[in-house]
Amino acid sequence: MPLVLNHISSELRAACQQFIESGGHTTQSFGFGQVIGQIYALLYLSPRPMCLDEIAEELAVSKASVSTCVRQLELWAAVKHVWVKGDRRDFYEAETDFKAVLRHSFLATIRKKLDTAAVRIDNVNASLEKALANGDDNQRKEARVIAERLQRAREFHRKISALLNNPLIEHLL
Repeated sequence: MPLVLNHISSELRAACQQFIESGGHTTQSFGFGQVIGQIYALLYLSPRPMCLDEIAEELAVSKASVSTCVRQLELWAAVKHVWVKGDRRDFYEAETDFKAVLRHSFLATIRKKLDTAAVRIDNVNASLEKALANGDDNQRKEARVIAERLQRAREFHRKISALLNNPLIEHLL
């Protein structure tokens, strides 16, 4: 079976490859890795579901890498496993509703990272309180500066969390 992009004109193939590369650059810029974005973009453009072997061959990456990325994309509801009659391989297709993908992947991931950051800020604050109680005057002076900056970080965190948890964001997406 010819790969998805092999049967189209060279001009259309170049445009598709550009889109796929852009998808990779976008996810990489958010710290998710390039391949995950390339896989999503490839499946998004594909008129039919693709199996792991086809995705790996199309993108010239390992099947193991594709498998790992597809699992992450499934967790984000960006791709779904589909059944293809007469074939026992696992096939996938992209969720084409960008709002749904953003709601389940980007926002959920950022919220999770913010929760982790909140725990870390609290841990630093607890350590700082001990330093303030046990330190000499110079250490207390430095600890107060750190405490002030930590408070600003906590306030920024609170504002970002409030923004991302605003029902309007959910409504817009």
